[in-house]
Amino acid sequence: MPTTLPPFWAYLRDVKAFRILALALPVVGALAAPVRIIAHQFLPRGLDNPDSIAVLGTAQYDGRPSRHLRARIDHARDLARKYPRTQVYTLGANLPGDRFTEAAVSARELRDDGIPDQRITEVPVGCCTRDSMEELLGYRPGSTLVVTDPNHALRAQIISRLAGIDAFSAPTPYCPSTFPAKTWWLTLAHEVGGLYVQDVRALAGPRAARRVEQALRYVEGWLRPSRRKRHRELRRKEGQ
Repeated sequence: MPTTLPPFWAYLRDVKAFRILALALPVVGALAAPVRIIAHQFLPRGLDNPDSIAVLGTAQYDGRPSRHLRARIDHARDLARKYPRTQVYTLGANLPGDRFTEAAVSARELRDDGIPDQRITEVPVGCCTRDSMEELLGYRPGSTLVVTDPNHALRAQIISRLAGIDAFSAPTPYCPSTFPAKTWWLTLAHEVGGLYVQDVRALAGPRAARRVEQALRYVEGWLRPSRRKRHRELRRKEGQ
């Protein structure tokens, strides 16, 4: 005969099952993340007549774009020529000690590439995708192609849509980090962690997601010392 548990023990059983499920789902998501990240790069963009192009910022060195930023700028240039009626938004602030913002460097390079100045708007805010996109929302960009690195494309699209933007990722084909280079694996690991944070946020809320994000940043800082300066700035802005 089936055994009926007393209400208290039945409650504990249900709570335990819920907790196991809540912990298991993000883990399963993290294991599936590499497939999601790579598959997304080959999906149709789903946007044939965008209103705007947003160029996500990344490292620049005293006004000189890094190879990754240059790759994004080059793709944004191609898209701006393909869609001549779009407005181009260049995003990204600067880190302490920098003389130039990422947005300013991208805008200058696009002008040098022949994109008219009146089509370019600098948005020099944010050291992470979320902050930049939340600021961009105030410009009412409409349907937006978000230019970034291939491995970052899925998470950038998710974050942009959570910020309220009708966003579609546009991964640059010029990215210098390609399979099977070490940098490709490092960026993939970074994005797996980023998707895990998004999954935790959806299941357990922003507080739990922030704790996970902090832990992952410390690990990444140990693996990639070049990221520590950006992490310190993010912690400062978050009031930690």
